[in-house]
Amino acid sequence: MKRLESPMDEARHTVTYDIGNGRRVTFDARAVERYGLTRLMEAEGIEMPTERVPVIQYGRCIGTMPPDFDPASARSVSFMYDIRPGDFTRTDEGWVVGRTMGASDVDCVAGFIRDDQ
Repeated sequence: MKRLESPMDEARHTVTYDIGNGRRVTFDARAVERYGLTRLMEAEGIEMPTERVPVIQYGRCIGTMPPDFDPASARSVSFMYDIRPGDFTRTDEGWVVGRTMGASDVDCVAGFIRDDQ
C-alpha cells in the first residue's frame, strides 16, 4: 500500500492510497488523522496488509514500520523531534529515511521497531 501524492488531493483535503491490483481508495485527510487509516479501511471493508514495511537508512535496513504508516499523519513520541516533510520517502523496497534525520530520530517515530543487530 502506498500513498499517492496529487495536487487535486491537496486542494480537496483528501488522501489517496494505491491498495494494489490497480485499486485506489480516497479518504478525507482529517478523517485519516483523527481515526487512522486502519479504521477507515476496515469501515470500507478493505483488508489491511499485516506485513510490516522495512525502513532503510544509508542503504541498509534498520527496522520496520507498521503497514499503515503515513508520514503525513505520523506522530513523534519525543518532544525533541517532529516529523518533517521529506523525512520518509516510500519506495518499492520500503520507507527510505531522509538524509537530514539523525540516527536516533527514527526511534522517535510512533510504530517504528528497530532491528536488533
